[in-house]
Order: sequence, then structure tokens, then C-alpha cells
Amino acid sequence: MYELKRDEEVERLIAITKSDSGISGPRLVEAHRELGRLLGAQIGQSGQFEPEETTVVAVLRGGIFFAEGMYLAMGCRFGLYDPKHEKFMRPGTRHVILVDSVINTGRTLTEVWDSGVYAACCVVNERAVPLFGERLFAVRVSGNSFVGGEVARQVGSVGPDTTLRLFHLL
Repeated sequence: MYELKRDEEVERLIAITKSDSGISGPRLVEAHRELGRLLGAQIGQSGQFEPEETTVVAVLRGGIFFAEGMYLAMGCRFGLYDPKHEKFMRPGTRHVILVDSVINTGRTLTEVWDSGVYAACCVVNERAVPLFGERLFAVRVSGNSFVGGEVARQVGSVGPDTTLRLFHLL
């Protein structure tokens, strides 16, 4: 697993994205986009992913802004995947990076997992990390796990849904 290198700016952006930040809408979107750009830049500098042979695929809806940042930094191809409404059609590039805002159990991504497919996210639950091994890129790992709901604060096993926060629906 590759985790984003941290500095003061990254820590500031992470604080915005956390479920308990109380931040939603455009400010949260910008934090996701910037963290995606930073992660994408570091991935791009590795030399492992040729832009013409790499597609960043945003897992809808929560992954779209993070994926945009990665796409802008990497200069690769871009695609969308809505797991609730369509079958995954793997792009024809050598490398495919499935991008979501949060990976909790990893089930959505492992359902379409094969060789040449990678995962990237803003936050991944520590229990999902082994599913992806060296093909996972994340801003941070968390021990927290809860079901996203239409709530402003975490109560028991239900917390604020990241996608609803991104689209200012809470």
C-alpha cells in the first residue's frame, strides 16, 4: 500500500475531510480534489504509470472529485463507473485506477478486481487494506468504520455519509 506523504498542508486538508469536521459542500470538494491532485502527482512521479496507458476511473458519486484531482495531476485518461446502475466495463489501458472517496469494506472494488487494476481513495478502513496489497493508494488509513447516513454527527455505528457531505445534502 502507498500512503500519501504528509506535510502541514496535507494535514490541513485531511482535517477538512474527516467525518467529524462538520464541513460539507464546495469546501469539502476542494479538499478532496486537492488531496487527489497531491496523491496523483506522487503516483505520477513514480514512473510506474504512463499517462497514455492509465485510466483513472471515478466510482460514482463519492469518488468523482478525488478522481478529478488525480486525473489532472497524472494527465492520463478518465472514466466513470456507477456500481449501483451499471456493469463495470474495464477501460482498454494497461493500468486502471478505481477511485473512491472512502473504502470501507472494499467489496465494491473487489467485485471488479483483476490484474492491472489499482484502487485509490481519500481514506481506507484498516481492515480493507489487505484486500488490495501493493495496488492501493490512499491519503490515510483509519480504524473507524461506520455506515454512512443522513446524520450530521456519528452516533453509534452511523455517521455522516461522505457523498452526501460532498454534494451538500446534509
